Amino acid sequence: MRPFFWLSLVLLLVVKSAAQGKRTIIDLNGQWSVEESISDRPPLNFAHTVPVPGLINLAEPAFEQAGEFYSREYGRSWWIKTFVQDVKMDPDEPIGITSQKRNYFWYKQSFKLPEKRKIAVLKIGKAQFGTTVWVNGKKAGEYLSSFSSSYFDISDFIDFKKENEILIRVGAHPLVLPPEVPFGTDWEKVKWTPGIYDDVSLILCDGPYIETIQVAPDIDKLKITVETIIVPDAKRGQVEVNYEIRERGSREVIISDSEPVTWAGDNKKTIRKELGIPDMHLWSPEDPFLYELTVSTKGDEVKTRFGMRKFHFDSKTKKAYLNNQIYYLRGSNITLHRFFDDPASKAYPWDRDWVRRLLGDVPDAMNWNSFRFSIGPVPDFWFDIADEEGLIIQNEFFIWPYREFWDTDIIAGQVKDWMRDSWNHPSVGWWDICNENHGKPLRGIIDEVRSVDLSNRAWDAGYNLPVGPDDPIEDHHYKKIGSDGWSFASYENTTAETSTNAPHPSAHACVLNEYGWLWLNRDGAPAILTSATYDKMASGIDNQERIELAAYTLALETEYFRAHRNYAGVLHFALLGNGSGRTLTGDLFQNIEETQLHPAYADYLSEAFKPLGVFLNFSRDSMQISDSHHFRVMMINDEYLDHKGKLKVVITNSAGVLVNEASTKFDLPGLGQQTYELMLKLPKEEGKFWISAIASPEESLEETISKRKVVFYHPN
Repeated sequence: MRPFFWLSLVLLLVVKSAAQGKRTIIDLNGQWSVEESISDRPPLNFAHTVPVPGLINLAEPAFEQAGEFYSREYGRSWWIKTFVQDVKMDPDEPIGITSQKRNYFWYKQSFKLPEKRKIAVLKIGKAQFGTTVWVNGKKAGEYLSSFSSSYFDISDFIDFKKENEILIRVGAHPLVLPPEVPFGTDWEKVKWTPGIYDDVSLILCDGPYIETIQVAPDIDKLKITVETIIVPDAKRGQVEVNYEIRERGSREVIISDSEPVTWAGDNKKTIRKELGIPDMHLWSPEDPFLYELTVSTKGDEVKTRFGMRKFHFDSKTKKAYLNNQIYYLRGSNITLHRFFDDPASKAYPWDRDWVRRLLGDVPDAMNWNSFRFSIGPVPDFWFDIADEEGLIIQNEFFIWPYREFWDTDIIAGQVKDWMRDSWNHPSVGWWDICNENHGKPLRGIIDEVRSVDLSNRAWDAGYNLPVGPDDPIEDHHYKKIGSDGWSFASYENTTAETSTNAPHPSAHACVLNEYGWLWLNRDGAPAILTSATYDKMASGIDNQERIELAAYTLALETEYFRAHRNYAGVLHFALLGNGSGRTLTGDLFQNIEETQLHPAYADYLSEAFKPLGVFLNFSRDSMQISDSHHFRVMMINDEYLDHKGKLKVVITNSAGVLVNEASTKFDLPGLGQQTYELMLKLPKEEGKFWISAIASPEESLEETISKRKVVFYHPN
């Protein structure tokens, strides 16, 4: 991994500015001084440094016990207390406990400015837990949300002739926040590490100041709606608001327009402008085409990117639609805030090359077009990369579970700010208010915030019933081997119906965004929740054999859930999480630094997620030898292109030698599905064999393979 730019220690920030016409953005990322305190007064001496963005666990020298906070959920979880650490906590404790002898961390940075401007706004991308800012010794404000960008008008505090000092205080743990303020909840999270975990910058401009821009594409009417909030620089007046749209790649200007805006009084002005998009180029995961919009006033200018795309669900068909065509979602989950708990995470979440491999190379290799960003927000630039690489994101707010004493007005405000940070990204397919939750007040919050998004994206309500007529529901379809006599062999006679984990009853489109009770630590040892599962499946196997078994079984489940077409999307849980061993679940990586999956996962799951899907409907692990057997193969086509070719079922022995095969032709129209039956003679000898269904399209050299291992035996 390349070294980070912040690793050279500096006491005085060398200002890096990115001029955007009438707006100058000063990059304040880099190495900051940092110190701790118990009281709310700043420390006198700073003996540590820390990279921004990052978390406090990256500080040098390290702070002892940083991130040690045990949430109410942690204290009430039998699995945590049994398998990890028995935390002594009052059962009535409403929030959590910490053993830290500190309450705050203080970040300090100094800088000089290149030019004098009327307006100076400090932007802190995201920080936890609670943010308070002082500039040159004067308090500039505070912001309590841990999930979204905060903005501080520091125009009156800046000295354009001398060196300036910024002091940012964040909570060392969630207990410094008022109890009615959410800080994120997660039953499985072990540590709660504070820090400034997104970019910090200073915005310099003259008025009128452009506060926000929202772009809502309308592909049916070949236009966009631009909503701009402008802060006037006088009691009354008129200003020309200019609009320019370019193709991001070619830089060709396709639209230039302007409109006079008049106001009286000093209130903010919200204006909406419709702009036609001639020769519209649609955005999709297969063709992630982007535009750039520039909005400017006489003294300010803001750029944002957008894509012409429409993504929605339809309850009549129970499908997802991209650009008015049925679109099947295939993917996985990223739980970044659980990864923060993993010692292996280091500074990778802020390494753009690393994140591009995670969101680009990995899904390309795995045939994924979608992710759920689960249980916690990501840095803003992750969405830039998702836009560019072509991903559809289910963007989930940080709630699991809901706490009854939270202030719903505060939650609604946090959600609106969280939406604001990513509403222009075409990669954001739909919003998700929480994970696995039945907190009914959350449905009301969805009603309150929905209209803020001019693109009218759908909302997932967790385990609540859906709110809107075409909002989807989510399913977490977990089967545990041995539970109630269940085994994978039952898949041969079932139809992948949605489970009652999903909001029930409901006939809305359903996304399966969790399945596979098969988690492993990164070294292949069972995760906390799956030790009993592997004892029943294959007791005594080693870690590498367990990884192979997990990959094989996840592929079987993936094929099964996709083949029956009951889900608008199938998203495995999880690609990235905490794989350190002190966790309930885990992830798929062998090498985090190089974003390399264990080869078994890469092999089995990349086949199971191919757009031309094949499911050999045979899931038993042993079979009595008979003369022959009818093998049924389900095939699906996620694409609009017709596919024809040859389908064969082959039996090979453990050495890879062909025993028997049968074949037939397949013909699948776009988005089609068909089941084929092939009769095959079985081996006469006992032993371990492989049965594989192989689809070979005429127009492609790439096959899709579904394979099963089976032991054939003679009757007693």
